[in-house]
Amino acid sequence: MASGTTMQEPPRHSRRVEAWIHTILNPLIESLRHELFFLEKGNLTWRNYSRHCEFIRPIVQHLDPVYLPNYEDFLADGLNVGFGPKFEAHDTSLSHAETTADEFYKHLMQSEDFKNRVRASLKEYELTAKSAPQYPSLGPEDKNLPQYVAEYLINRTDFLPSHYTMHMFWKEYKRRFESLVEDFQPFREAISFKVLDQARAALRDQTAALLREIESHRHRLSVAYDIPFAPTHANRTQ
Repeated sequence: MASGTTMQEPPRHSRRVEAWIHTILNPLIESLRHELFFLEKGNLTWRNYSRHCEFIRPIVQHLDPVYLPNYEDFLADGLNVGFGPKFEAHDTSLSHAETTADEFYKHLMQSEDFKNRVRASLKEYELTAKSAPQYPSLGPEDKNLPQYVAEYLINRTDFLPSHYTMHMFWKEYKRRFESLVEDFQPFREAISFKVLDQARAALRDQTAALLREIESHRHRLSVAYDIPFAPTHANRTQ
């Protein structure tokens, strides 16, 4: 939505500006901080079953739908000029990261060499599991193991919580798969993985920059219109 020009300067303690801060800027700041937490670890939170990032989302999806009219008002007012294109840039960067993740995933799923190496690792792991009780058998997850390994590579997953059935398998074999991809041997998918890493880094930088912009803008509005960052008990946004 294109930014417009406000017809009149809002008064101090403006209810409109208060609504922007409390129902638009605050949720976006919280959500983008959450996104950045994952992205700084290289984790896209991409899921093989949905082919989308789970916790990194388009801007509007971070907002309560009941407050979307406030979002439209925010974008239309000249006090907030430039944020529309910035939000679109974030969403475009996210879409590119999801597309490159999907391409990398499809390449791996089409690679018999990759799937054979996953099966070989599984066979080795299950032999260990027979004599080591701390190595739980993967059971029904065996058939989906290539999908999970690809997902963990895409997300640069460091470790899995202990309640995950696959936590010991990934602890033991993640470096093997990471090294194979990072060394670009023997996978022909190396080029798409490099593109994925570039897209991941671009999204991280885009998110960090947008977060700084929103935090600074919230502070400017708060000071200019004497509105606290969070609602007080005596003056909550309706």
